[in-house]
Amino acid sequence: MIVPQFMMATPLAVAIIVYFLRRWPWVQAIVAAATAAVLALLALQIPLDHVAVFAGRDVAFNGVWTVLGRSFTFVSDDRPALAFIYLASMFFFFAGAAAAGTSRTFAPVGLLMLSLLAATIFVQPFLFAALFLEMIAAAAALMLADDDHPDTRGAMRLLVFVTLAVPFILMAGWQLEGVATSPDDPTLLVRATGLLNIGFMILLAIVPFHSWIPTVADNSSPFAAAFVFTVVQTAVMFFMLKFFGQYEWLRSNPNEFALLRVAGTVMVVAGGAFAFAQRRMGRLMGYAVMIDTGASLIAVGLGTPDALRAALLIVALRGAGLAVWGLGLNWLSAHTGATDLDDLAGKAWQMPFATAAVIVGGLSLAGFPLTAGFAGRWALYRLLAPGNVGLALALLLASASVGLASARTMAALFRGGGQRAEGAEGLLANVSIQEGPVAVVMLAIGVLGLLLVGLFPQWILPAVSTAAEAFKVLSQ
Repeated sequence: MIVPQFMMATPLAVAIIVYFLRRWPWVQAIVAAATAAVLALLALQIPLDHVAVFAGRDVAFNGVWTVLGRSFTFVSDDRPALAFIYLASMFFFFAGAAAAGTSRTFAPVGLLMLSLLAATIFVQPFLFAALFLEMIAAAAALMLADDDHPDTRGAMRLLVFVTLAVPFILMAGWQLEGVATSPDDPTLLVRATGLLNIGFMILLAIVPFHSWIPTVADNSSPFAAAFVFTVVQTAVMFFMLKFFGQYEWLRSNPNEFALLRVAGTVMVVAGGAFAFAQRRMGRLMGYAVMIDTGASLIAVGLGTPDALRAALLIVALRGAGLAVWGLGLNWLSAHTGATDLDDLAGKAWQMPFATAAVIVGGLSLAGFPLTAGFAGRWALYRLLAPGNVGLALALLLASASVGLASARTMAALFRGGGQRAEGAEGLLANVSIQEGPVAVVMLAIGVLGLLLVGLFPQWILPAVSTAAEAFKVLSQ
């Protein structure tokens, strides 16, 4: 068995099957989640370049697949990244897709994106991963624009920005090929570094290339937007870390880590400045994602083992917060037709579980204590406090901006709860739950999950440390 071929072809084949099951959204969700679970298990356990007994037969598991002169290679260091992508897709998104009321193309397009994500990790030379990132952006456009959300501005901006970034990455690869023939020419590395910096600025949505994030969050299905933010930004982050890990001349340049800290600070400041004033919940999600992305870049820019673990913890928990927020907001918007605070006034009395998901998910993205997102932020604050108090303060203020916006959201959702009455009985008289039992279960699981991880972050710390081992060369 050729492992990369299997890992790339399986979600693609299942995506085709799931597409023809679009009349049965729960069947779609179950099949997609089961596929992601199996792939995660294989990513963690499948032997590489060994012969093992499978179904009573000796099977050789080959980790290299060569196509048209390029190879797709699966190595042990790729296991944590693949496992995270598959598990996040299964637990955070596919499992709740039917309850969220997503479009019928969500599951098949999501599986297609998983296939392309695996290709970005496997392809060698890995500079060609930029081409697969372009394909992921094109697939994301199919997910973000549907019959209920026909506005394509956000999807098109994402596709345009990724398309702009890819040539810079490929031209940097062209300069690096010249280094092999002219190793004494320093200008080639200087050009490659400049081209890479521009390409990564665009791919990471650094200001001023950030406009697609709030636009996608505002114009698309919140649950689909959360999936795209998680998948695309995680893929780009792993792509960047792999780049730094492979090229010693890049990671040995202190200016590159300083540039990451500056870029992260700009993202944090810009997101915090815009988040507080938002009255549309979708755009608030987008600016919260900007702040969280900036925090992860600041952590990587510190260049220490603990900072790298903090960065990966922030990235991992971002997906959880986004999924819960997206699930709750998707339910609210689907049954009210609005995401503006004025139009959602009083909806907490009819949809209390969706309201809880929106509030807890938003607070988790803000890094609020006792939520899942706090663990990564607290680790970063502790690393910044001794020598970078200004960065810590900027991140804290930006997080407070999202927290205050979430408080205003909560106040708006509970405003105008119907008749006024005294005591607990009067309060309960205002409640008229309009959520179905399945939605209540999924929303409750999401909220409890964020709170439990916030209370017991040690549950996921071993997995984060294992993932950090794959990039340990960055901090050496």
